[in-house]
Amino acid sequence: MKFETLVSLRYFKNTKRSGALSLITLISVIGMMLGVAALISVLSVMDGFLSEMKNNILSSTAHAHFHKLVGRFEEYEKLAKDIRQVDGVIGVTPSVMNEVMVSANGRITGAIANGIDVASIGSVVDLPRQIMPGKGKLECLADIARCPDYAKAAAEEDLLADEGTVPLRPLPIAIGKDMAEHLGVTAGDTVTVISPLGGGMGPTGPVPVSRTFTVVAIFHTGMYDYDFKFAYLSLPDAQEFFSAKGLVSYLNIKVRDIYKVKEVEDRIMTMVGGFPYGIQDWMDMNKTTFKFLEMQKIVMFIILIVIILVASFGIISTLVMLVMGKISEIAILKAMGADDRMIRRIFVLDGLFVGAAGTLAGILLAIIVCLTLRQIEFPLAKDIYFFNKLPVEMSLMSFGIVALSALTISFFATLYPAWRASRIPPAEGLRYE
Repeated sequence: MKFETLVSLRYFKNTKRSGALSLITLISVIGMMLGVAALISVLSVMDGFLSEMKNNILSSTAHAHFHKLVGRFEEYEKLAKDIRQVDGVIGVTPSVMNEVMVSANGRITGAIANGIDVASIGSVVDLPRQIMPGKGKLECLADIARCPDYAKAAAEEDLLADEGTVPLRPLPIAIGKDMAEHLGVTAGDTVTVISPLGGGMGPTGPVPVSRTFTVVAIFHTGMYDYDFKFAYLSLPDAQEFFSAKGLVSYLNIKVRDIYKVKEVEDRIMTMVGGFPYGIQDWMDMNKTTFKFLEMQKIVMFIILIVIILVASFGIISTLVMLVMGKISEIAILKAMGADDRMIRRIFVLDGLFVGAAGTLAGILLAIIVCLTLRQIEFPLAKDIYFFNKLPVEMSLMSFGIVALSALTISFFATLYPAWRASRIPPAEGLRYE
């Protein structure tokens, strides 16, 4: 094998002496380089997008939601204590969730109101760290009296709204940055929250209820859907507002390893005895989104691999011309005792040298492109994308898969020219010598 390598290296270097052969070799290397660089760059962007979306979703929502399928979920406090003891669980917090309408300054929007336990919410999601600097405090949800400026504004609003009656206790609320911008409010302002079902059932059906809330905090997750649609109340206030005293919708759970959430689910369901309880994890809740992104990544890989396939034809052309120029050398090698397999190996190695050179150059170019993309800001629509810079994540797996694919295609491209070289009879090559 050492002999074949030396001969193939000599042939590869000698291509520089022929102008046409040298140009075709250069085109083959450049084609392979561009194909590899494009494929790695696209896969890195898609890996970064998937990772960024996963991180943003999991920082703003629980890893799993435990709920009761039938009946009123009243025993949540005891279950929360038991679930905290399950191996793999690092946080549990209750919540009440309902759809509402939020209005202010003549504008209105739909929202999802979450009643949370302020003391334990930070053990499950990053909400306490997502409060914008100078835009209030999450602790005010638990006790608005600790925030005198907000409490005073809320009390004044209630007196104006209910003049001549006993003012309602002011209720605090935290809303997302994009919702606040849409409604034209900031921390300390008031909004009206309308719950279609908050008044319970009346003789003619559900009774809506509305109430004035004071914005005591504005959060920013970086995801438009969350910052525009989510609002947070304290758990007691939400239970009062939604006429759900002593009830919750979910126990939100955070696990140590997000990829072992199914195992933790099985332990929890075994502990509680299964029905009437159920549990849904982040994989189930975002299954469609993540599967779509994975499928898109596969499709892009298939499309861009065509560039490398096109470049492989340049390798075929290079080797065919090399064989035509080396007929006499091939004949001499055969006359000296080289068999067909040795000849094939020489030209296969020549093709792999071209493929390897293009692959290595493509990897270096991809690194430069990826590092550049990380620095460029793109004017992307924030209601579709939650970033202004492409999230590029370079992984060894993506680099390895692309490099292996490129070298495999290069190998198959060498088979036909190498076979033709091995079929040249010694007499034909030496006839005109």
